Amino acid sequence: MQVREVNGTQLAVVTPTSGGFARHSHDEYVISVNVSGRERVRLDRSSFEVDLDEVTAYNPGQVQSCTTRTPEGAAFTCVSWYVPPDVLGALVGGPPPDFSHPVVRAPRLRRELLRAAGRLAVTGTDRPGVRGSGNHRPSLTEPASDRLGVSGSASDLPGLGLDGVGDDVLALVEERLTLVLLRLLDLAAPALARRSPGPEPGDARIAAVLDRLRADLSSAPRLADLAGEAGMSREHLVRSFTRATGCPPYAWHLQARLAEGRRRLRRGLAVAEVAHGLGFADQAHFHRHFTAAYAITPGRYRAINI
Repeated sequence: MQVREVNGTQLAVVTPTSGGFARHSHDEYVISVNVSGRERVRLDRSSFEVDLDEVTAYNPGQVQSCTTRTPEGAAFTCVSWYVPPDVLGALVGGPPPDFSHPVVRAPRLRRELLRAAGRLAVTGTDRPGVRGSGNHRPSLTEPASDRLGVSGSASDLPGLGLDGVGDDVLALVEERLTLVLLRLLDLAAPALARRSPGPEPGDARIAAVLDRLRADLSSAPRLADLAGEAGMSREHLVRSFTRATGCPPYAWHLQARLAEGRRRLRRGLAVAEVAHGLGFADQAHFHRHFTAAYAITPGRYRAINI
């Protein structure tokens, strides 16, 4: 089993040696997707099947077990996200809710969790209470017979070595996971009346965060710093900022940096100079983001604009 810490939560890739899980429970919420294989789950007194395009959401203390089915020669593997109750409580602005639907069909959320695990290039240690696989590092790509056209797996994220996870990647993963959790609440806890602990989209604190982001395009912001300056929790900031702007703070700032990169390239600055001046880890990092955003490489964009 491999684990990475993400803002007080743990994201793990799990390949149980037995092929399934014996009866156990967790103090946290457990949100999981299957990478390879399907499972028959027993949760408290209910049982159900989990397919590859579904997401499971179990509440703290629920007793769970499962048996699994996989293609011949493949090991059952899942990505599990362990979320403490206080993190979910901070997100909804009140007591931690219960998920009323333990399994929901949500291919997009599944892709986001796979993408997060791939970006983090998960490493780590065995977690008590879960049967792990020691130092084995499972691939986050499904066997051909199990694929559902999922993008964003480990093999699709070049340059993110096991020891090369930077602050910008962690910030992006943290934001995306927060949005996953909000969407999952809509799907798996539909009766929840989430209280909005302010501010509204036009609140002065969000305007101040935007001013702060516009003022410094030289490096990726730290979500904890932005939240501290605004007097908000990180979860509250992501939620409120996204309502106001349509995307979370790091993603907004990344687009602002890339737009500034276009302006600098049009002025004839070298690609390496632009990448360094805008705080990207290296030229390849800038190249990857720029090409994904504009469908043209920075070098080519510079060449046709000067």
